[in-house]
Amino acid sequence: MKVEILESDVVWRDLDGDIVILNLATGHYYGLEGAANRMWQLLVEHGSTEQVVEVMAREYHVDTARLEKDLGELLEELARRSILQFAGATSSQA
Repeated sequence: MKVEILESDVVWRDLDGDIVILNLATGHYYGLEGAANRMWQLLVEHGSTEQVVEVMAREYHVDTARLEKDLGELLEELARRSILQFAGATSSQA
């Protein structure tokens, strides 16, 4: 599955190992830590959930089903916060 970060509204930075994401349109920020940091970095790099799972399974030696579940939960949360959308979806923001 492809995801699109809403680049016109979203900026992010790595601050000493924690990812901080700010939605400029809403003024809300979201912080990531731990494995979620790596998921975000790989999403930015690849834009594909399959690539994220593949790389993280190798790096962390974790079951792909667990990674897919955790990644899915993260993506749903980020979509709810208008940080990303699933490719092909239309943004509800005007």
